[in-house]
Amino acid sequence: MRPFIRPILVALLALAPVAVAPAVAETPIALPASEEPPPVSASEFATVAPPAAVPAVAVPVVPVPVAPAPSRVTVAVLGDSLGDGMWGGLYRLMIRDKRYGFVRAARNSVGFAADDLLDMIDGALAHGPVDAAVIMIGANDRRSFFVGTQSKALFRSKAWLDMYGARVGAFMDRLEQRKLPTVWILLPVMRDAEASKDAQLINDIVVKAAATRPGVKTLPTWPMTVDETGAYTAHFKDIKGVKRLMRADDGVHFQPPAYELIGDAVLRSLRESVTPFKLLGAG
Repeated sequence: MRPFIRPILVALLALAPVAVAPAVAETPIALPASEEPPPVSASEFATVAPPAAVPAVAVPVVPVPVAPAPSRVTVAVLGDSLGDGMWGGLYRLMIRDKRYGFVRAARNSVGFAADDLLDMIDGALAHGPVDAAVIMIGANDRRSFFVGTQSKALFRSKAWLDMYGARVGAFMDRLEQRKLPTVWILLPVMRDAEASKDAQLINDIVVKAAATRPGVKTLPTWPMTVDETGAYTAHFKDIKGVKRLMRADDGVHFQPPAYELIGDAVLRSLRESVTPFKLLGAG
């Protein structure tokens, strides 16, 4: 190209209109309107079948065999003179009911302060099978332990408490070894204040020993042998609810109706806790 032509072309291009691409209008995109879903009609619910009920499974009931009632029960009555009085009370209570028998195994003038008395249990069982034992003892135990003429433990001392507790515990153990459920009748209130204090001491030892031996149940007599103020009384209600003389002249032992009153409580205790007596009932 000739040199003079280039400037002419540049000038012509500067004068030519520039073609601008037309602007493209943005067209909005139409979105579908949001609609709430129609409510579900009751008829639509009705079309849904409920889940099928699971049929109950019948559990067979297996009857528990019930032991037949025994034709007779036998109670060995142990202890000292108070125990012997209990034998008489129980015997008189049940004399017309031949289903009950009572072995007279208590002995007068005995106690744990003098002997362990284990032979008393063996002697009672020598008469034949026994279903339970009843014992009342302690009237002669307000004394020290002696070996021959020598004192081994003074009454109420720590040594005495230990020795007496050991003998009571050994006696209870022998009863449990012989499979003898036992009702141990606790001592009553005494007319003499010191004697009452000693009776309570002996009761505490017995209750403590029985707490670890499930075969021995203690039976308190204190509540039924005091008056409304909690003091000793010689007169209180018998088994029929009649107030009468119930204590012996010595303020320790009982009149026959009192032994029967306590005996009734003994039998109720046996019927509540010992199977042969539960099955036999009161008749």
